[in-house]
Parts: sequence; C-alpha cells; structure tokens
Amino acid sequence: MDTVYGPRPIQYFPEWEAVFSSEASIKLAIGGEGSGKSLHAGLYLTCRMVYDLQYGTHLYWVVGADYEDARKDFDFVVDFAQQLDNVQSLARPINKDQQCTLITKTGHTVTTISSYDFTKIARDEPFGILGAEVSRWFPETFERCEGRLLRNYPYAWMFAGGSPETSIGWLADLAKFAQGPNERSIRSYSIPSWCNLAKYPGGREDPAIKRAEAGRSPQKFRERFGAEFVPPRALVCHAFRYNLHVDSELEYNPNLPVYIGVDPGGIIYAVLFVQFTADGEIHVLSEIYAHRWPHSEIINEFKNHPLSIAVEGGAIDVAAKQAQNAMPIALEGWFNDTGLALWAEKHSVDDTVERLYWALAPNPNTGRARLRIHPSCAGLVSECGGGPSPVPDGGPWMRYEHNAGLGAPIRKNDHACKALGYLLAGPYSFLASERAQKSLGSVSYLGQGRGRQARDSFL
Repeated sequence: MDTVYGPRPIQYFPEWEAVFSSEASIKLAIGGEGSGKSLHAGLYLTCRMVYDLQYGTHLYWVVGADYEDARKDFDFVVDFAQQLDNVQSLARPINKDQQCTLITKTGHTVTTISSYDFTKIARDEPFGILGAEVSRWFPETFERCEGRLLRNYPYAWMFAGGSPETSIGWLADLAKFAQGPNERSIRSYSIPSWCNLAKYPGGREDPAIKRAEAGRSPQKFRERFGAEFVPPRALVCHAFRYNLHVDSELEYNPNLPVYIGVDPGGIIYAVLFVQFTADGEIHVLSEIYAHRWPHSEIINEFKNHPLSIAVEGGAIDVAAKQAQNAMPIALEGWFNDTGLALWAEKHSVDDTVERLYWALAPNPNTGRARLRIHPSCAGLVSECGGGPSPVPDGGPWMRYEHNAGLGAPIRKNDHACKALGYLLAGPYSFLASERAQKSLGSVSYLGQGRGRQARDSFL
C-alpha cells in the first residue's frame, strides 16, 4: 500500500482479526511492544468512519494521557485519510504537545484529547473513541470515556489499546473482567509482540524476541512482549480487584455512624472514614493519607473534613499508647483534640491480614464483595495493588520472597491497610457483623433477585 510516507505493507494478522470482528461496543486491545497497536487503531477508526456514515457525520476522539500519546494514533488516521483522498482540512502543529484536528470530506471530525485533566472529558458526545496507551490513563479517564459513549448507545464504540505497564491495578482487573461476556459490552484481547510477522518474521522464535526474553525477568517479558498481566505472587491483598472493590458511586449514608481507622506514623499517617451497612458491607468513604505530616496537621485536616462531625468512634494502632520517635502519644492526642476515645488493642500482622481477606471476600447477603472503597481513597487502593500511590516511594503492600517461598508481610506500604485492619478487628466491626448476620436470609441463586444483584455489583 502506497502512503505519503512511502510504500507500507499491511498484513492483517489473525490476532487482530478477532478484535476487528468482535461485536463488543468497547474493545480493549492489550498488545506487546511492536505488535502494531497504533497502526491497527488508525485502521479501525478509518473503517468505522466509512461504516458510520449510515448514521450521519460524527465527532471522533483520539484520547491519550497527553496530546503526545494521542499523536501517533492520530497520525495513522491522517495517513489512511490521505490515501483515500478524504482530507478536507488538517490542523497538525509541529509541537506534539498541542491538539490536532482532522475534518474529512465526508464530514467527520477527528480530534485529539489530552486526559491530563480528565474532568474536561465531559464537554462533547463523540460517536467513537480511540484510546491511545490506555495503560497510562487514570481509571477515571476510562470511566468518563465510557460515559460519553452512552449518549449514542448502542451505536457508539471505543477501541482502546496499550501495553501492560504493570500487572496490578485497574487496567489488569478490567482486562480480566472483560475476557468473557459481560453486561458492559467490553471485550479484552491479548496480542503478543511476535504476532506482528512484519516486524518479527520469526514469530515467537524471532531473534529479536529471544534477545528481549534473555534480557528481562520472566514476569517483565510476559508483560511487555507477551501482553500478559502477571500479578506478583508476593502481593498481600492478592484477592483485591479494582472492578469489584472500588465503587465511584459510593456515598455517605446519614442514617449510619462513621468510624475511623487510624495508623499514626512519622512517614505516612493514615486515617480512614468507614461505615458498616446493615447488610454487612464495609464502605470506605474517604481517607487522609499524608506524607510526613505532624499530628497537629492531621487533626486540623480531620476537623475540616465534612465527615468528621458524623464520626462516633474508631480504632488505632496499639503502639499509639506510647510515645514513638519523639512524637506525642497519639491515643491521648486524639482524645484531647477531638474527644474521640479510640479502641486500641494488640493484634498480630497475620490477624490484620486475615480480617482484610474476610473483607475482600463475597458478602452472602448481597452476592458482592464486603469491602467497597471510594476511588478518592488512593492510598488504600494503591496498597491493595489497585493503582499508583499518592505519596513518594509508595506502592502495594508486599510480602518477603525467599527461595523457599513467601514470608511475612513487609513493614512498608501497609499504613491504610493496617488502619482498616485495626477497625475491622475492633468492637464496631463485630457489632456490625452481628447485625448483618441477624438479618441474613437465604440467598437464592435462581430468579430475578439473584440476577439483579449480580448486575448491580458490576455496574
């Protein structure tokens, strides 16, 4: 095929054919390095612009974490439009950090969108979206793009591509969820690098692939070239799934008290605001997750928090009964500054982990996970392995790894998890559990009731 950049061979690989032929509204193409993600994204949008003419002329977005990420996919769209002599006007600044716009002779408009400020992804209603390097997106970016498409349901679509940057987090959970049929009409596909025979003619045995494999750990090779999500086995909260445990629609219930879980520390100071529902769920509504804040600043932040007036009690690390590293006694400080008498009792790390596992498990009353976390709780989500940390050197809570297997949890990146564990091991959690057990009825796996619960749990 001749292009403005010279001859370019295009080969339709079977792995990409499955993506193109899918009837899912949202296609999530997880590709290895050099698998042809941008080329196929541009080709897909070009084909859809022809197909979508039956519904009129439309607006299309090419969304990236910034304009530069969106530029490569956009350039392929322009390349194909020029081959088809279908360019009415083109704005493509030299600087790649600026917005680009293509207007075709058939009346379509294609523009690049930077999701650096994802709150701006709410102004227009595109008919189709190309997602460039989706692994670099915020989870809120994906949700907002999906929300934009609902305005033109069922005809609107999204084609999102990217390579695994990490095997933990929202994208890994979404890709796993979308491997099979689901009510969100999302399907995910894994396209290894060696499927691109134009670049790697030897396939899996190509010398370039073998060289990449020799220079990386098995996990990193499977991620970057095999397009696989390989969660680290040492992750403490291995049962955590972003799509199951994070709920952006979570709201404060004024009919229920709020409790706090506190883990005071000189480096990270974590405070969680939690409600226990009558049906046995644990709702983490908000958090204070501060890096090197003194006790006085934490108290000021707490007092200014809108949920603080609803707090009736909570739990704190038993070490808060003693002065730590020349810091004031936290238990006394909380009582003197807020009037809250926090529960403090010694628990082993294994007990804390066990309570977290209980919270991450399904709730027999609702059919969904007991623990639900608002996405604003970035510290807790990151420690569970669900996203980037909001503080320097933060990340998921991990275990030690030895030749003989896994060891104890590492005393790092465990602050919000421990704060939640203290609260779950305290009297407020047990009272809520008893109340939920008293209201426990038989759970039917037949009929409309079960189907509605299952549906609600994934929306």
